[in-house]
Amino acid sequence: MTGLIVGLNRVFRRPNVGGRESQEAYSRWEHHWGREFARTYMDPRHDLRGKRVLDVGCGLGGKTVAYAESGARAVGIDLAADNVEQSRRYAQANAAAVDFVVADAAALPVPDGTFDTVVANDAMEHFADPVGALGEMARSVSGGGAIWIFFTPHYSPLGSHLYDYVYTPWCHLLFSRAQLAGAIRRVLMERGPAESNEAIDARVKKIMQSYDQDLNHMSVKRFLGIVRGVPSLRVSLLELRPARYAWLRPLTRVPGLRELVSAFVICRLEVARGDA
Repeated sequence: MTGLIVGLNRVFRRPNVGGRESQEAYSRWEHHWGREFARTYMDPRHDLRGKRVLDVGCGLGGKTVAYAESGARAVGIDLAADNVEQSRRYAQANAAAVDFVVADAAALPVPDGTFDTVVANDAMEHFADPVGALGEMARSVSGGGAIWIFFTPHYSPLGSHLYDYVYTPWCHLLFSRAQLAGAIRRVLMERGPAESNEAIDARVKKIMQSYDQDLNHMSVKRFLGIVRGVPSLRVSLLELRPARYAWLRPLTRVPGLRELVSAFVICRLEVARGDA
């Protein structure tokens, strides 16, 4: 089975996820996509310019810098201290007036109603406590404000987050954990034949630990259920986007298929006035 998975890498295209060369490169990749999301979704709804914006799970800071470029007074938080350090370096290099703080999304260190807009971009599927995180986001937004959620759902073609090594869509649904780990080991051996077996084994262990611990299996259905559990929130936009082919979009509205076809969830939540 390992050979089959590796062989399928020659059939399927590698997903277009950039910035893998270094932290700086990943910050730039985030910056690019942060601009795209701002331009396409948040700017037209006036959720950035002149607004107090919190970027929850800010990663390496590129998206937070993009929101600041759109006129937001932005703050980024991340649970990983090294992410926050890189975010600060990137903001300084880009002359962006952005603050970054190490904090848990499920215990935001801010008073109620501090922000006008909260963004969680590529974070909802990673939160250890997604229910607590969304509740905290709702608490931190002033009445009439907005929460933007962008994430890759679990059952999507890219839900494994192993796309740097295994290109087969839905690989996490088609193959066992052991089979995926074996395939990743083969891929790493082919890419770096000079590496020792011990070094490759250590890399595989780290990759699979992230696979086990850093994903919460957030489906579209589960996400919407969590939203319904926060009385102050109302869905004002829900867009389910297929991974590559626009003609698949109608299938995102078909029960039973939407989980498999929807590669990206874009959701805007409005916070009721007086209830935040």
